[in-house]
Amino acid sequence: MILPRVNRSSLKYPLDDVFGSPGLVRLIRVLVYETVSPVGVADAARLAGLSLAGARKALVRLTDLGIAERVGTGRALKFASKKGNPFLQLLERLFEKEHEHYESLILSLRQILTIPEVSGAWITQLPLEIGQPLQLYVVTEVKAIEWIKEELRTQLVKTERKHDLIIELTLFTRADEQEAPNEAIVLCGSGNPNKGNHLFRETTQKDSEQRSLRLAKSIAYLIRLDPSLIKRAHQYTNRLLHEDQGMASKDIAEWRQLLETYSLERIRDILVSSSSRATRLRRSMPFLAVLTHEERDKILEQMEMPNHEV
Repeated sequence: MILPRVNRSSLKYPLDDVFGSPGLVRLIRVLVYETVSPVGVADAARLAGLSLAGARKALVRLTDLGIAERVGTGRALKFASKKGNPFLQLLERLFEKEHEHYESLILSLRQILTIPEVSGAWITQLPLEIGQPLQLYVVTEVKAIEWIKEELRTQLVKTERKHDLIIELTLFTRADEQEAPNEAIVLCGSGNPNKGNHLFRETTQKDSEQRSLRLAKSIAYLIRLDPSLIKRAHQYTNRLLHEDQGMASKDIAEWRQLLETYSLERIRDILVSSSSRATRLRRSMPFLAVLTHEERDKILEQMEMPNHEV
């Protein structure tokens, strides 16, 4: 970090302090963009990728700066963005544009990878530093291996220019039996060209509905643990509706309306309801696509429990 040569007044230049460290920025993002309710220090640390001590110190600093405020006391102490702060709306918009920029990159890659000969594609890890290349892995048919790399490289140039990055492309064939690691960002296919998505392998409509209900119960359980899942799902529906989803647009729009207007309890109720409307909506749940790898693991664990509570 570059230290300033001259100290300046925090009263006149409060944003010098607000954006003074990556830790502060990460916690501001959690408070004003990623969560919908106050969060404790442990949850804030987890969401921001900080140590417990680091998150506690940064939250106190944000409180001193008037960006955050304490909610509750003692063991129930939590932090939230401070209502009335003149910067909050602008900060939320800034993080929203940051998210949109990233999502436009992912959407661009997915559109490029719609070539029929591509059966799977993923990113193992996003670059940690500016200037590092993005590693893109693609599984294709043997007969296409000679020409498809040049075709993809030609199409990727525009994306590289738009996002000012380098994309390094690695090709596999189905015979290589390569599959995406658990932490990968899957862009198309299941990440494994020889297997279906194990969360959705069904044999009959009844089996499908029963498994969908079990999945919904697990998601309802996650929402109780982390209400920010609602906001993530809402952002995802906004992105989907910005694109053309064809026949699915009606149900996605209905989900967006529910996420905007229903309380956490009512959303959890509709997820596990036995009504025909709930059964229909469970076919287009917007939650799975926004889960972290840890949350996916927790869902699989919950689905193994025959009668887990929601």
